[in-house]
Amino acid sequence: MKKDKSILELMKKLDSHLKANSLKIVDYWEADLCAIGLRKENRLIYISTYNYLNDDDMRYDFDLELLINTNTPKSQIIKEGRAVNETELITEICSFLATGV
Repeated sequence: MKKDKSILELMKKLDSHLKANSLKIVDYWEADLCAIGLRKENRLIYISTYNYLNDDDMRYDFDLELLINTNTPKSQIIKEGRAVNETELITEICSFLATGV
């Protein structure tokens, strides 16, 4: 996977928290090296580090989405988070995956 180190480091950290959730990496944003998607069934999590690459403390933007049709990337945004820290991001992801919205 060719991504910015901020995404690669985040993926390592998420792996230890989310192993049991059988997430699939989806890269609808291949040209964006600072963005990644994670998918489980009809739930999609978009994460970006782009706005914070030059900050001392890494922050993340995220969107939690429900796929309308699992064969296409068309979705409905359930929640957006901007400038959240790593702990907040992981908490939001775990909660979203646990609810089965």
